[in-house]
Amino acid sequence: MIKKAALVGCSDPLPEKEKKDILRLPRLLEDMGVSLEISPLLLSDDPPAPREKAEAVNRAFRDPEMDYVFDVSGGDLANTTLPYLDFDAIRDSRALLFGFSDLSTVLNAVVAKTGRPAVNYQIRNLLYADSAAQRVFFREKILTGALSPADLRPRFLRGNGMRGKIFGGNIRCFLKLAGTPYWPEPDGGILLLESLGGGVNQMITALEQYRQLGVFDRIGGVLLGSFTHMEEQRLSPTIEELVLEAVPQTVAVAKTRLVGHYPDARAVLLGADTTVAKPQAL
Repeated sequence: MIKKAALVGCSDPLPEKEKKDILRLPRLLEDMGVSLEISPLLLSDDPPAPREKAEAVNRAFRDPEMDYVFDVSGGDLANTTLPYLDFDAIRDSRALLFGFSDLSTVLNAVVAKTGRPAVNYQIRNLLYADSAAQRVFFREKILTGALSPADLRPRFLRGNGMRGKIFGGNIRCFLKLAGTPYWPEPDGGILLLESLGGGVNQMITALEQYRQLGVFDRIGGVLLGSFTHMEEQRLSPTIEELVLEAVPQTVAVAKTRLVGHYPDARAVLLGADTTVAKPQAL
């Protein structure tokens, strides 16, 4: 049975190279049994208004045959679409929303406003350095609905496991939801954090804002993805050290490289009851 997907963009306009990249996706997905529609706004030379971008998302979710809505954008502007999203249509749809980085704002807003899950994942990874493995992962995990935290191969820094609804994403972008109606309920949850840029001071101040918001006192675990700049520059203190110092001793902390901005990143289901455990020794 052919599945149906849509490509949209709630954040910044795509650079020309990425516009050319996404034109390779329809044939690739067709070979995996997915029919793909690309929003014309993604290819436009004129930056679309927030309402226009949101309406492209709304149209996709109002389509009763839609299975997946993949946001391929990133940057800074995704939260500008939030007032125009049709959360009733998203709630009533069978389709899942996928995106990452700046889309942390929209993904978590969907969870908060609809009670439905969303997925932290960038479909453009099907095209890049780890494309062969990504295509296997897409067929075997995403198209079958078999996503699992075990795919992330987490390494525990504190504790042996954590259980709850995962929320969060990009450490900077997710904070844009603080104080808004789109902030998800953190109680008992697992806070997912990753970052492309930013050094030690930027991480310290972001973690301090989470602390002042009371998030660390209400969660059961922190799942760290990749922090690209910090890790590639080997900055010290490390993100692991900063988080272990910032969160209470009772909060479990795990680390995975397979969430974030590297091309081998896997998918994380937000807003669904999840158990993250130490991988079993072979």
